[in-house]
Amino acid sequence: MSHRTPWWMPALALLMAGCDENSARVVGVAPPEGLDYAHEEPWREGTFIPPPGPGGRILVTNSLDDTLSLVELATVGTPDFRELARVPVGLNPVELEGPHHTAVSPAGDFYYVGISNYVPGGGSGPHGAHGTGADDGYCLKLDARENRIVGSVRVNPNPGDVIISADGSTLYQTHFDTLKIAEMARQGRPESDMNANLAIIDARTMTRKAMVEVCPAPHAVRLSADERTAYIACWSDEVAIVDLAEANTPVTRVKVVAAGSGGAVAPRHQPYALTQSPTTGEVWVSSMASRQVHVLNPQTRAMMPERAVPLRGPPMFGAFTADGRTLYMPYQLVDALAVIDPETGTVLREVQLADAGCLNVHQVTLTPDERIGLVVCEGDHVGPGTLHAVDLAEGTVVGTVEVGIFPDSVSILRGRP
Repeated sequence: MSHRTPWWMPALALLMAGCDENSARVVGVAPPEGLDYAHEEPWREGTFIPPPGPGGRILVTNSLDDTLSLVELATVGTPDFRELARVPVGLNPVELEGPHHTAVSPAGDFYYVGISNYVPGGGSGPHGAHGTGADDGYCLKLDARENRIVGSVRVNPNPGDVIISADGSTLYQTHFDTLKIAEMARQGRPESDMNANLAIIDARTMTRKAMVEVCPAPHAVRLSADERTAYIACWSDEVAIVDLAEANTPVTRVKVVAAGSGGAVAPRHQPYALTQSPTTGEVWVSSMASRQVHVLNPQTRAMMPERAVPLRGPPMFGAFTADGRTLYMPYQLVDALAVIDPETGTVLREVQLADAGCLNVHQVTLTPDERIGLVVCEGDHVGPGTLHAVDLAEGTVVGTVEVGIFPDSVSILRGRP
């Protein structure tokens, strides 16, 4: 598939046109009670590699071969920058399950992986393209020293993003369920029936604390500094704002563009990723179809259309510097890293990644010293993807690592003395 077309769009179009009501899965608001199961011995063997040292470790999820690529953070910018190991992740050793995104505990003792149960091009069965799997997903808890599963919880179909609270006690997982949109549309149901949930999970016990109905196909989720509010990118051309401190967790939805926005079935902007300023709390919304980054004011809970930044391709998951003065935003089609002044909305410069082998850039994460941007690129979803180390001051790629098939996140596991 060309990187000019988002990977799930052909599958969604086929679902809208080619399935009937009798073939649709039953759509529920939460996994059935009593079915919160997992395999008793999933991948228990772990791996025979050294545990993370004080330098920390880079984690990359490879969603199409059910693995994680591990890279030592201390090797960035050196000749030793390479894949340390590629470890299996999932509940079923013989079936592709689609690990999607990671969250890392603040102490560096555990990390968490969403199991989306989708396989692009997988043919018949419950696993489809991203967002179109019919099987329930999971959130897995893995021991960071041995890379083995120590807990899991069943959630809704098509888990999207997963993040963790600052104290490591709570996980927030979205469900990018575009299949639900297609099924409800075929049945002539209203958009309110297309909503998917935000799962709120106890990270210690790996049990669901709540399932909050938020919007159609929610993907990226970020928390306010006080963690009383969650912001979620919704495929329906909206941002969902969840009041976590309120007993009934009320949800407010804001269109990314007041006039000219679409809905869940025919979005015109397709919000997918979020990047949050550490200083102002502003939420920068990556809209793939309109190729813009929109800005939400957290105080007024209103979009600021005059602040939108147009790019030459679909923006993805960006990263701010700690002082909030620079936003690094990767975007596809051109496959570049835009360096943005968030105060003026000016693209100061761009770092070209395609020449270094990047295809379908997905996310950038900054190293703790903010000298290097770690950029993961999906590749062509058939062969290996890549991880690139970008010298942010020089604007050059200083190292490239070949990882697994269709990598879709990069995160840093804190070093342990």
